Amino acid sequence: MSMADLVAAGAPELPEGYFYRVKRAFPSSLGFKVEIREQHRFTSSMLLDTFVLEQRHDDMTEALVDACRRAAARLQERRREAGKFAALAEFIGDHDPKGGK
Repeated sequence: MSMADLVAAGAPELPEGYFYRVKRAFPSSLGFKVEIREQHRFTSSMLLDTFVLEQRHDDMTEALVDACRRAAARLQERRREAGKFAALAEFIGDHDPKGGK
């Protein structure tokens, strides 16, 4: 199943440079998980993962899409928090009430 297939089934489209990876969890008795990964030039790095909750769904495509949705929501929240952090970082330094005199 390709990224396009997942998106067509209802999974959120990821920003450029990111992709989903579905894999068995370790130990395998834990089932499967979906990772969101960031593509680099020669490798990729995992940003976050979430378990596929197959017991909550009759259709396994729905279970997979649900996991993708949950993972994408977590990624969006992390990106929002990173934006807040970057905005606050602009205020680093002394704030002299006398205007720096």
